[in-house]
Amino acid sequence: MLSILRIELLKLTSYNAFRVLLILHLVLFTLVIVTTSQLDITVPGFSTDYLYQFPNVWEFFPWVASWFNILLAILVIVITGNEYSFRTFRQHVIDGLSRFQLLAGKGMVILMLAVYATLMVLLLSLVFGFIFTRNYGEISFAAKSYTLLVYFLQAVAFMVFGFFIAVLFRSTGLAITLFLLYRIVIEPVIRLFFPKVARMYFPVKVISGLTPIPEFVSITRGNVQMDGNEVDPLSLREAGILPDDLPLLTNVLLTAGYTILFVWLTYMLLKKRNL
Repeated sequence: MLSILRIELLKLTSYNAFRVLLILHLVLFTLVIVTTSQLDITVPGFSTDYLYQFPNVWEFFPWVASWFNILLAILVIVITGNEYSFRTFRQHVIDGLSRFQLLAGKGMVILMLAVYATLMVLLLSLVFGFIFTRNYGEISFAAKSYTLLVYFLQAVAFMVFGFFIAVLFRSTGLAITLFLLYRIVIEPVIRLFFPKVARMYFPVKVISGLTPIPEFVSITRGNVQMDGNEVDPLSLREAGILPDDLPLLTNVLLTAGYTILFVWLTYMLLKKRNL
């Protein structure tokens, strides 16, 4: 496995698109966080500063980072598309690698990218949390920090889905187009033809549901108990303004299931098709 990882790293360092997209991902996320942190909206009973205080950063920052999972998925699509364009998949098989090892190589790349993205969120959360948090004795520092692990799973799931699309269509441009169309248009339209209770179980909906929109009204009012549980009676979801979400554990299990399914389908494509 170490030899496969070395091969993948050698290929990645030669891709200009890899460096550009990775830098773009980091810059955009940081820019959004820094820019919004300067928007000090404070009125009696509300303050956006609470978004950047512990433990709220553990909920707010992964939600913002989830917007840019599309870039990570596109990055995986570009990497995979290059394998077909330059016929390196075929050359690897000629050199003695199995189809499973091809899959494992990309799996390690996806895990490394997910680790990078999670560390990015962790570091910025810590920096802004320590800058903006004032009353450390009144809050629970680690409350909601589990959201980082949830975000890691979400990043992996979106990249695996992008990998599946890339292997299915074997064309970088077509795969990116169809990935974006499915993510933004196709699945949302398909969901409209299903009962409301069934709409929450579609793959993109499930994966996106791992980092739901935070309760901004509750957070900006500062109504958080020491254990991190919101006690503000003004809940947007209870009011019906925001859609209901599946329980977190259900979302995690479904996302893991969809991820395994996409991995299996990708392996079947790699195994049965000519490279």
